Amino acid sequence: MNNQTTKDLNWTPYSITLEEAQQRVTNWIEPGPVTVDPTNMRAFVVHREDFVELLNQHDTAFIRMYIGIKPKEGSDETEACLSLVSAARQSEIVPDGDPEIIVDLIGEVDVMGEVFNYEIYDFSHPCPPMCDISSPLFIGEADERCA
Repeated sequence: MNNQTTKDLNWTPYSITLEEAQQRVTNWIEPGPVTVDPTNMRAFVVHREDFVELLNQHDTAFIRMYIGIKPKEGSDETEACLSLVSAARQSEIVPDGDPEIIVDLIGEVDVMGEVFNYEIYDFSHPCPPMCDISSPLFIGEADERCA
């Protein structure tokens, strides 16, 4: 089992700018020289309270998670990350919107005539190191990164 505990992590939700989120997603979609070994992003741990924080944004009915690559804090390395945003049915945001389309709520959004500010959050912690190697979904051998 992983030696890292939740006490070792910063579980405080924090928002990131749209530009930062776009760069992280671009790093994932168009990695160039920056690539991620799939075993460096087996899973992500997100604290319940962080989802609650996101869901508490006005009219949030869904959460969309974007995969990205960001600089690893205190290192020259990178790590996989999730940028999470509130989302809702288009019909709940704009008059005559399509109820089948789910739209992201990012920045200032006019919701039926009232403007709300929606944050982009990154509060994911990747596995490794936050792994459950006893999980039936942990495929492959554990190594020093997650042991």
